[in-house]
Amino acid sequence: MSQLLIHCKSGLVTTSNKCYNAINTADAQNKAGDYTNALNNFNEVIKQCDAYDAKEKAYAGKATALNGLHQYQDALTAAGQGLKINKNSIDNLFAKANAEEGLGMHDAAVADLQSITSLTSKNRNTAERAKIYAKQAEVNTRQRNYTEALDNIQQAITLDPANLDFYEQKGDIHSAAGNFSEAMNDYNDAIAKGKDDAEAWKSKTVLQVKILQKKYGTDNAGELAGKMNSAEKKSLCETISKGQSKGMKDMTIDLLQTSVCR
Repeated sequence: MSQLLIHCKSGLVTTSNKCYNAINTADAQNKAGDYTNALNNFNEVIKQCDAYDAKEKAYAGKATALNGLHQYQDALTAAGQGLKINKNSIDNLFAKANAEEGLGMHDAAVADLQSITSLTSKNRNTAERAKIYAKQAEVNTRQRNYTEALDNIQQAITLDPANLDFYEQKGDIHSAAGNFSEAMNDYNDAIAKGKDDAEAWKSKTVLQVKILQKKYGTDNAGELAGKMNSAEKKSLCETISKGQSKGMKDMTIDLLQTSVCR
């Protein structure tokens, strides 16, 4: 089947599998922090895909990429275009709140988050509600409101414990808050539960490096290599090797590996 048929307010529209796959690819790029390529791909989706739901998702993705690039005014505009298509679009509301936060429009961001909370309470699909709580946790983390972020991600886990991304996100929140021990437990938990992929291992590797940098007071790879003991080197090199076996790619980690894992 080459097309997905969808009914909306304006009538019957079609979303091609090509557009669907392009959105998924660009979403993955956003998640990986590859915002420039994500932005280019979302612009192509907006240009080539006529379906309302495709454009709605593409504007949200475009706004997310622009937020990642710190182009907050453009992100606000993109999210606004998505909300013209669907005023209750959770993804566009989140992107709008993030842009507003980046522009220092704190009250507006809070108002949008309150709208999202209201929409969340009306959603009976527990998996979707869980994703909304996880998105709220993302915004809380950017605002450095770590207590609320942890509350929201725990809500997400409670609603949908099978979504392993949430366990990794919990680790990200703990890491951002400087709670490295808790973060490491979260990453190990995510991997043990089955999120044994490049993303989780990269998160664990980056955290392990942060712990060592804090311990030795340097982020210089050569200095760090000179100060680490043999057990620390062995542990870090094993983590890097395991991550690479899962497809982890990161130039900074590769350079550190060259200095430490000789």
